[in-house]
Amino acid sequence: MRLLDQWYHQLIIHLREEGVITEAAWREYAGQRFLYVNSPLPPPELGICLTEAGERMTQGTVARPECIFVRSSGTDQVYRFRFRIPEDKKFCCGNLCEDCFLFRS
Repeated sequence: MRLLDQWYHQLIIHLREEGVITEAAWREYAGQRFLYVNSPLPPPELGICLTEAGERMTQGTVARPECIFVRSSGTDQVYRFRFRIPEDKKFCCGNLCEDCFLFRS
C-alpha cells in the first residue's frame, strides 16, 4: 500500500477515534477522491477538523492537506479531500526564486 493510500485510510481511523465522525467512505469520480462523512458537526467545523487532522498526519513532510466542502447528501457531507505534494521546479523562470533550479547542486 502506498504512503498516500495509508494516509487516507488513517485519516478516517483518527477521526472516528476522536469522535468527530460516525461513518466515512472514500469514493473516486473522474480521478478525484471524495470523502462522504456522517458527522454531528456542521460543514464549516467539520472541514476545519478534517484539515487539522490532515496537517497532523503530514507534519514533517512536504505534503499538505486540501479540504473543500462540496455538498450535503442526505445525512452525509461530501468533501473533496486530498494530500497535495508540491512539484519541484524543473526550470528557471528568471526571478531568482529561493528554490530556483539553478541553485541546486
